[in-house]
Order: sequence, then structure tokens, then C-alpha cells
Amino acid sequence: MPHDLFLKIAVNCPLRRSFDYLPPKQVNELPVPGTRVSVPFGNRKLTGIVIATTATSDLPANKLRHVETVLDSTPIVSTTMMQLATWMSDYYQHPIGECFAILLPSLLRKGEKQVDLSENGWQLTDSGKDFRPAANAIQQQKAIDYFQSNARLNDDNKGAAGISLSALKNLVKKDVLHPYTEQPAKMEFTAAHIHHSPFGLNTQQAGLIQRFEAQPPSFRPILLEGITGSGKTEVYLQLIERVLLAGKQALILVPEIGLTPQTIARFQKRFDCAMAVFHSNLTDQQRLRYWQQSQAGIARIIIGTRSALFTATEDLGIIIIDEEHDLSYKQQDGLRYSARDLACVRAKIEQIPVVLGSATPSLETLNNADTQKFEHWELTERAGNASPATVELVDIRNQPMVDGLAESVLPHIAHCLQQQQQALVFINRRGFAPMLICHDCGWVSQCEACDARMTLHLRAQHLRCHHCQAVSPIPMQCPACQSSELVYQGAGTERLESTLKQHFPDAPLFRIDRDTTAGKQTMQNMLAQIHEQPSAILVGTQMLAKGHHFPNVTLVVILEADSALMGTDYRATERFGQLVTQIVGRAGREEKPGHALIQTHYPDHMQLQKLVHHGYRRLAMDLLSQRRELGLPPFSFQALIRLEARDAQDAINLLQHLQQSISHLPIIAIGPYPANLQRRAHYFRFQLMLQAHQRAQLKYAVGILLDTATALIKPAQHRFSVDIDPQDVS
Repeated sequence: MPHDLFLKIAVNCPLRRSFDYLPPKQVNELPVPGTRVSVPFGNRKLTGIVIATTATSDLPANKLRHVETVLDSTPIVSTTMMQLATWMSDYYQHPIGECFAILLPSLLRKGEKQVDLSENGWQLTDSGKDFRPAANAIQQQKAIDYFQSNARLNDDNKGAAGISLSALKNLVKKDVLHPYTEQPAKMEFTAAHIHHSPFGLNTQQAGLIQRFEAQPPSFRPILLEGITGSGKTEVYLQLIERVLLAGKQALILVPEIGLTPQTIARFQKRFDCAMAVFHSNLTDQQRLRYWQQSQAGIARIIIGTRSALFTATEDLGIIIIDEEHDLSYKQQDGLRYSARDLACVRAKIEQIPVVLGSATPSLETLNNADTQKFEHWELTERAGNASPATVELVDIRNQPMVDGLAESVLPHIAHCLQQQQQALVFINRRGFAPMLICHDCGWVSQCEACDARMTLHLRAQHLRCHHCQAVSPIPMQCPACQSSELVYQGAGTERLESTLKQHFPDAPLFRIDRDTTAGKQTMQNMLAQIHEQPSAILVGTQMLAKGHHFPNVTLVVILEADSALMGTDYRATERFGQLVTQIVGRAGREEKPGHALIQTHYPDHMQLQKLVHHGYRRLAMDLLSQRRELGLPPFSFQALIRLEARDAQDAINLLQHLQQSISHLPIIAIGPYPANLQRRAHYFRFQLMLQAHQRAQLKYAVGILLDTATALIKPAQHRFSVDIDPQDVS
């Protein structure tokens, strides 16, 4: 092929530009934009995506190399998703190849072929409709219960349904189930595929649906602000119903994997259509299969955590971000994107509505609603007959404490259990105790690689650093003075669990944190057990606060609220208000009244009083006023430059050099200053904060700084990152 055209390729590498290549030697037609290609890159072969063809190149043709292999016969990345990747690269100032790579499942990034979409699963036989399993065959009964309301069970969904493969195989042997294999096809979604809720919409919910229907489909960013238990999910379902009936797909983002099975179950009960579910426990093959089903339009509903935003779709009709305020939507390493912000960008490109739902919206989203950049929908009443929980501050000054729990709180828990109800006890620290200390010499269990103490995990019988994950055995005597007087300081979920078991030995107790929910089905099984128990104690971290529905929880106890309230980050009070409101919202979600107890040393603290007596919205409005006066986001724009090095002075010197490169620009540069955790995994960590009144000013400054950094940073010695719109500046 003559060299009259060149290919611009986004190569999956950490360089901030695309690369020009000559077309493949043995191909008569040029690969079109959106197609994957294999290219020589140094002495390696890498996968890239064609982003454009051009008649010119900055290099002469004899200096360019040929594309080796065209991997796709048709584009695998749509025009809209190419626009999204290009926007990401420009806004986050991140290598364009990595921005394109994130759009694809890992197997496609590696150059693998797409998979066969044949669907395998099970369906009831005629004789199986009357089958009743033995009383001890719990998994078989779960399968039978599933088929009472579902015609089929797809192999990919058996995990989400909580049904084991062995149970399904046994039911096949008994001629209760019949396995099937078929090629999936895009279905025509009709009203017959909807199973309506037995509960009607209240006046507020119905009014919002009417507002949605009053306008033709277009880009509409919508804040759905509803107090906990107000029926936001039902509004989501109603909106999705209308989108599906219009022949389009719906994308729903949830903040945590623990929420995903709960969400799936509700959607499966409502809609009889194919769904693609994305979360971190999927195998590479499962992820690719779901991605292809979504791209082909077979999957009508796509549900997932942060990265599900990049799923290819055939005809997307709406994006919904549940709990939009949640920090898990911000990627904290690599490409540090905000899924919430990118969802709005994708919706604008696709010209579709995007709904951001929360009981405690972020200040950025509230400001967008107040300035009418977003529509503002509100649900101010709890669904059904539920009423908001009453909140009481427990002054723990001079009060006897038992492993972080005030003695005066124990009778409240006892009364709750006597009423055959559930109590939720929250502490945002896992493990048994945050440190081990020698009573004789003061030695502390310090991590050798970090400026952090190692947390005691008694059940696992080790000390663990929660920053670098280093593990060491629990010493029998003090390493410094050989004393055996080692004592625990502080409390975590594990110690609290032990204490509550001592006080309430007959009560079922469930601990929910990262340690107890590490298995694939552990969280789902634990939630099912909780729903089966009339009375129980739930102990856990913020995993408990993230949208879970516990209908029998009537008492919430919040421990160590002060540590969140007194955080060093300027967003600490906002996060505190969100967390407390979300936890309190777990109580009294049905007809039973709820009560919340917040333990504090500062019962007269102005912000705490404001939150308790006037609610999150009033606190948020006051915080927005403060941010405006101080010129902080969302009334300015920030970028956090992080640099890690083995030598602290080396990191400081480099950041000072970078700061000098932009000292002539009209921006504020704060630092270098040490991160809150100055040393982690043997690296010293320092930061430079850039702040500007205009995005263009910040973007220009970051560009200059990155150009300077390219010549100074040595990847073998330094870890360097740029975080646009940082959410954690400590």
C-alpha cells in the first residue's frame, strides 16, 4: 500500500501522546478508527487502537514502522466512546493510550479474540414444577424458590442468585431442571416483561416521573435528592422502565460490590430481560462476555461498580449513579478519574439523561443544582409509613466505657433485642485493636515500612499494616524490653464483636467489614442471614452505611464520631455529615420507629448540633458558604501533585523544582508538604497542591509541570502522579 496515509494509534503505554504508524503491509484496506491493532513498540509488541487516519506525519515515512496485525474486522470502540477517551486524556492529562485501554476488558487489551456468546443455563422441567426438596437441602430449595419467579437461570448469574453449581447438577439428575444452550438474541422489550411493584407511587414519586416524561430524550443531568428510605430506587426503576420500552439500554452504577447482588435481585424481580453485571470478582472471561452482550444490545440493563461506566453499549438511554456522593466513585491510582463526573460527560456525548441519586449529595453536585446546571428533584418523605429516626447525642465525657462503648448504651441494645429487633453498632475501624503497646517501656507495634502502627487482628493471629498490608506475628513479649506486659489500645470491629458477645451471649451477632466479607458470596450470604433473624446485633464499618436495607434495624449506635469530625482534610465535615446521615438512615426504615445514638466528647460542637437538629442539607449549605468565602472547590479548581521517593529530601527537591516551573503563572501552589502518612512501603510521600479560579489556568499549569517532570522524574526511583479534582488531599 502506498504511504499516502498514516495511522494515528493510541498505544497502551504511559506516554502522553499517540503514535504514527504505516498501514499493514499485507492489507488492502486501512483499519478504521476504533479498531484494535498490534504494533511494534521498541522491542515489544503492544495493542493499540486506531484513532485517526491522516495524510501527514511529523516523521518521514522511512522512520515509521508498519502496523503488524489488524485484530478486528469492524471497530470495537464506538465513536462516542472514542470521544469519551479523548476527553479523559485531555481533562485528566493522562496518557491517551491508557485512556483508550480502560474502555476495554483486560482480554481485549491483551489482543485476545472476542468470545462465543452462546448462553448456558437451566430451566424447570414439567415434572420439576411440583418438586419439593428435602428439609435439609437448603441450596436446592433456594434454586426452586428462584424458579418460582424466573423462567431461566443463566450460568453467569448463578453466583449472584446465591445458588451453587452442585445443587443445580443434583436437580438435573432428578429431572427437576433441564440444561440449555442457545445463542442469545436481542429481545424486543415490551410491557409484558415488566413485573410491577404491588406498592403504588406516592405523590412526590409520581410527580418526578411526570417531569421526566414531559421532555423528549436529551442530555439532562438530574440530582435526585431523597432522604434515606424515601423510595429513590423505585424512581430509578420507573425511569428505567420507560427507557427499556423505548428500545434502549440502562446503565446503573453502584458504589460497592456488596450492593450489587442486592440491586440485581430487585432488578431481576422487576424486569424480565438480560442483564450484565460488572464487579471486581468477575473472571476475565465473564467480564468480556458481559461486555460483548452489552455492546451487542443483548443485555438491556448494565449494573456495576465504578469501571462499569466504560461498558460498550448499542443504544444507551439513561445513566444512573446511585449514592453519587460515595468516595469509591473516585479512582485513587493510575488514571484518577471520577466515575460520577465521567458519567455526566458520557451522557452529554450520548445525549441522554443522567441521574445522580443520594440522600447526602456531594457539595459539588448540590452547587450544580443550585446554579441550575442540574435539575433538582427532591423526595422529602419516607416511603410507606416509615418516619425518620430520632437522633440522640451521648456525652461520653466522664462516662464509664467498655472497649469504646459507653455503658449507658448497653441498656438500649438490650431493650432493642428484647423487642425482637436489630441493633447496628458502627465503628469505622476494622481489626481487634489499632495498636499493641508495652505497658512497661512504651514500645508500640509500628510498621517498619510506614509511619503507621500495625493493627492487631486477633482471630487471624497477626499484626497487619492497613497501608502497605505488611503482616507480622503477634509477639509473646516486648521486642524492646522482653516484658510480657503487652496490652491492647483502642478498639476495632473485631474487639467490639467480642465485647458485645460477652454482654449479649444469646443474641445473633454479625460483623461486616473487609475481613469478614472477603469471599465471593460471603457478603450476600451474611445479608441473607441478617434478614432471616428477627433480633440481632450488626457490627461493622462504613460498608454497613452504603445503601443496604435492614428492615428490622431500629437502633443505630455510632462510635468514635469525633475522629471523623476532626479530620484534617477540608472535606472532613462534609464526609462526616454524609456518613452519619447514611448510618442513621439504616434505622426505622419500615413501620417501626428508629433511634440513633451518637457517642461524642463534643456534644456542643456547632456542626454536630447543626447536623442532628437541622439535617444534612442545612449543614451542606453552610459548608458551601464557607467554601465560597475561602475560595475552595467547587468555587475553584485543584490538582494534587504527589511524589514518592526513597529519600525524603529528594522528593522535596523535585517538587520544589516543579513548583518553580510554574511560579510565573496566576495560580496558587501550596507545598511541598508531607502527606498525612509521610512514609508508606519504604517511600517518603510529599505533595504539591495547585489551585486556580479557572479550569483553563489549572490545565495550562499542569501541562507545564508535566513537561518539566518528564525530564526530572526517574521511574526506577520515583513514584509520580497528578490527581485532577482530588478527593483526598491529606
